[in-house]
Amino acid sequence: MDILRIKDIMSEKNISRDELAKRVKMSPTTISNICNEASFPKYKKLALFAEALDVDVRELFYSTKGSVIAQSELDEAKELISKGLKILQGTHEEV
Repeated sequence: MDILRIKDIMSEKNISRDELAKRVKMSPTTISNICNEASFPKYKKLALFAEALDVDVRELFYSTKGSVIAQSELDEAKELISKGLKILQGTHEEV
């Protein structure tokens, strides 16, 4: 079982090893080692991989495509959107 899905995501998005290496400022050999699980990126680099691959960092570990979103996550998202709209409209309360 693969721990990271970087190779799968690269394939899905048609991104080469060399292109990803440029995006995350690593050598192609390092990218190859990570894809083959001969080495693993430090946790701070995971965010760079996610950004370079244009995915949520969770996608690096498991596919969230088609996954079910919990009601609590929906409620939290609605609350954040509501707060954001109030800020944009200038109707938010100062704390």
